[in-house]
Amino acid sequence: MLVAVTAVRPPPAHGPFGRDFEAYYAAGATRNAGGDPWSRDVWRVESTIGGVDRGEELLPFVGPAFVLPLFAALARLPFGAAERVWSGMLAAALGALVLASLALVRERRVVALLAAFVFCIASGTGTSALALAQAALLAAAGMACALVALDRRRAVAAVPAIVIAAVQPNVALALVARLRDRTALIATACALACVTAITLAGGGVRSLLAYVQRLGAHGDAERFIAIQYTPTAIAHAWGATAPTASALGAAVAIVAVLAAIVAIVRARLGALDGTLLAIAALPLAVPFFHEHDFVVELIPLLVVAVRARGTVRALAGAAAALVGVDWFGLAQRPPAAAQILALGAASMLAFVALGRSARLSRADAVPLALLAVTACIALPLARAHHAPTWPDALPPTYRAPANVPASSVWADEQHVAGLDGADPVWGALRAIPLAGCVVLAAAVVAGARRRPERE
Repeated sequence: MLVAVTAVRPPPAHGPFGRDFEAYYAAGATRNAGGDPWSRDVWRVESTIGGVDRGEELLPFVGPAFVLPLFAALARLPFGAAERVWSGMLAAALGALVLASLALVRERRVVALLAAFVFCIASGTGTSALALAQAALLAAAGMACALVALDRRRAVAAVPAIVIAAVQPNVALALVARLRDRTALIATACALACVTAITLAGGGVRSLLAYVQRLGAHGDAERFIAIQYTPTAIAHAWGATAPTASALGAAVAIVAVLAAIVAIVRARLGALDGTLLAIAALPLAVPFFHEHDFVVELIPLLVVAVRARGTVRALAGAAAALVGVDWFGLAQRPPAAAQILALGAASMLAFVALGRSARLSRADAVPLALLAVTACIALPLARAHHAPTWPDALPPTYRAPANVPASSVWADEQHVAGLDGADPVWGALRAIPLAGCVVLAAAVVAGARRRPERE
């Protein structure tokens, strides 16, 4: 990992560090000024942030209404100070995710704790979430803490954790699988009441409806672009027409949900294992999923890394190699390829170190071996099929269309940058972590059949 952050470190990317926090901060400032945080009003703030120096590169805000008070409070600070506070919150969230995931399997070894941190930080999704200052990391930490609280039958502690998980609604959806007992039902109902109360206090029903409308519009704008890891977007990259890709995506989502339900029932999965399976199936079932959203997959990956043995461990290691590396980044950022693979190797070694057995087994060779094989295939393909990045691919003179909503501006930016292109290699690289989620789901089910849920 030291090599990854020193010897093979690529040149810094364009724009401010923690790029997605730019939109959070601008939304909070816009709300403080009485504007619409889901509109183009945010550009007035974004354009003043250091590093945002192109003609126009609007980054729209699509977060839920109840989180706006937090961003409004941060926006009362200068951007640099607010970014440091937010980064500190995300660092704490990463720590909470690691500690909570290990608590689910009652793991207290210092070696496991250190390995878990390396595994998460070096993983492609962990690196992406931290570098972008993404709220998905906060939501994943909330998910992990909620699972621990519910496992211990502590409804009061579970409520704020569920609220935090809801910061990223597409991540929090997996908690539906945990609604098995009275504690979970009460905690979830209270959390929903808190979210509703905060939303109504901040802007009323109008604010909630505005968020739902803008979220749908933004989803339409992003449905087929390259930063989406959904089956719909991947099918489009492989040449399917828009209606066919949408139909295929819907079919995959239905199959994923039904398969998870059948597996939970037939394998008699307990509350924890059933939720871990739902988390593994999540990217296949929701209509909006980015690279940083895979950070929630670190929860089941950490759990199976600690407790799996034999064939199940081999499956888990394969899932770690497929999910834990930013494979599409090889095409988007060729100068970073060496760092991406070095971080991947560090993450896989950490996965091996998480095992409880003192002896290495054949299964422990799987993550590194699969990493090497996949890299040998993906790297030359990625070099031959370079993918653009936003906003670097926008021309310096770019100006957004006038009199259109923020979602339409975002769609136009993606089109001008070339991110709506249909390249089969781009689709294949994004399909790798989805395949890893399928393998992870198999590991969760197979592992649950071999041992009681409680350690």
